[in-house]
This record gives sequence, C-alpha cells and structure tokens, in this order.
Amino acid sequence: MSLPTLGKSIAITGLALAGLFGAAAPAAADQTQDRWVNIPDTATVAHGIACGGRIGGVTVATDALPGLVYVRLNATFVGMSATPGVLCSVFATLHWRNLDTGATGSWSADVSGGLLDFPAEPWAHLETGSGRVEVTLTTDRPHIPSSTEITVY
Repeated sequence: MSLPTLGKSIAITGLALAGLFGAAAPAAADQTQDRWVNIPDTATVAHGIACGGRIGGVTVATDALPGLVYVRLNATFVGMSATPGVLCSVFATLHWRNLDTGATGSWSADVSGGLLDFPAEPWAHLETGSGRVEVTLTTDRPHIPSSTEITVY
C-alpha cells in the first residue's frame, strides 16, 4: 500500500471512530438551565446625613436546584454617613410570594454602598418552591418599592 493511500485509510478510520464515540457520548446532558432576572431598582432614603440612592439586585433559579432562588443585592448611595468612614446604609427586605402555591417568606439584610455600584451582600437563597414567584424589595426608610416575577424550576 502506498504512503498516500495508507494516510487516507488512517484518516478515514479515525473519522469513523470519532463519529462512533461522538455519537455514544451524551450531548449536553449535564448542562443546567438557569433563569436570571434583575430586581428593579428601589429608590430609598438611607441612614446617615442626607443619604439616599437605590438598591437593586439579581435573582437566579437553576434546574439543578429546584425550588430555590438565589438572590444578591447591590446599592448605590450618595450622602454622608453619621459615622466617619462608614458608608450610607439601609435595612432592605426582599418579600416573596409563590403565585402557584401561595407560600410566602422574606429575607433581610443591612445594605450599604457608595457612589460605585457593587454587590452589597453575598448570595443568599430563598426556599420558594417551584412555580411563579413574585419578589418585592422594600427598606426600613422612606422608599419606592419594586417588584418582579421569576419562574422557579
């Protein structure tokens, strides 16, 4: 067998084996599905001397962990804190209601921030159960609440 013919035979055999093993491997079977939804901004007055701004956040539900929603808040405030070296802050509460099951709950955190928008809290999880979940963000100071809906696996 000539060298060019041998090379073609090896290439064809390699392609056939790759197709055979590629077909046997599960295609994307281990990929999870995530649903990301932004929490609209809540305008709020904050604790401090003339402090105010906004709090927002993000939620994510994944099919790998059904019935759970992960949430993270972020804040941007302007003004002066009553304590030097401490950022303006507010106590924020995320209220949730599962529209399909009627289950309810809440999660709260002391959120602080400055002129730069940065995550104010580590990720937290809400055990909402599966279904359509409405979340409403409020604070302990005068504010304009915000609401959104996420579908939880």
